Amino acid sequence: MNNDSRLPIADARVLAAMRAVNPPIEKLMTDRLSLRIEVRRTQQELEAVDRQITELRYFREVQIPRYIAVAKLVSLAAASILLVALINALFFGLIEVKITGFLLASLILPLWITDQAERAFGRWRLFLGRPPMFFPASANI
Repeated sequence: MNNDSRLPIADARVLAAMRAVNPPIEKLMTDRLSLRIEVRRTQQELEAVDRQITELRYFREVQIPRYIAVAKLVSLAAASILLVALINALFFGLIEVKITGFLLASLILPLWITDQAERAFGRWRLFLGRPPMFFPASANI
């Protein structure tokens, strides 16, 4: 179209078509910069979401089972101590036999609750001569 003559292009439609086919370099660079900024922002958002998923996974797979293990240990220790105290009280006649049913139920309830939590999140198993191992909830079925 242009034969390197210095005559201006008179037709506005031809000029608009040429600009549409060959946009100015400034516009291309601006578009490229905005795309780079968009890609960086998207990567940062993905990294933030990935960090959050990792933290939540750590909380669910590590922290909650540890809390459940501690709660089970405490409730088991308390139930054992109270059971020994209850047996002593029954043996020496300090309480009546009617009360023991309610006391035993109140001792077993925390253990039942921790067992339900272990079924949902997984459980720790203790072995003699080996370190304790954690089995996720899917392996307990």
